[in-house]
Amino acid sequence: MTTAAMTHGFALPSTRTVINLALGGFAGLGFWELFSAVPTAWLAEFPLEPPELVKSLFYHQLGLTISTPTAKLLHFTTGFLFYPLGYWMLTRRVKSFGMPADGWIWGVITYFIALAFFAPLAGQHFLLNDVPRLSFMSLIGHAIYGYLAAYVFEALESRESGA
Repeated sequence: MTTAAMTHGFALPSTRTVINLALGGFAGLGFWELFSAVPTAWLAEFPLEPPELVKSLFYHQLGLTISTPTAKLLHFTTGFLFYPLGYWMLTRRVKSFGMPADGWIWGVITYFIALAFFAPLAGQHFLLNDVPRLSFMSLIGHAIYGYLAAYVFEALESRESGA
């Protein structure tokens, strides 16, 4: 294996790519915020409240009480930066199935990260299986979030590469 091939596996995204990832993340997150508050509240009888999950996670795991604005900041940062970076790592370093599959798959993965991993750590039921309509709406919201974030990112990347 050449040195270039070895370092490529550890290469970080360019500044432009990180900006494009964040723009995609903001697009997906904007949708998520509206979806989690309005149609979810109508169909599941109450909205999804990710900041409450973040607050509960910090309390259950670290015994810390964090403010709602801090919890919102952590959720927003995850949605516009960390999840998009995860998408980039998955599709550029592990496996890409191409768009739109990559976006839908990543959205479903974010659902599992939130509700199969973090929810139980925050004292909630696995996949919120005690409130199935809320869990289902979360799945739909995360899937569409992933698709939108990936779509915007990939469109920006392809525009800038001249493809």
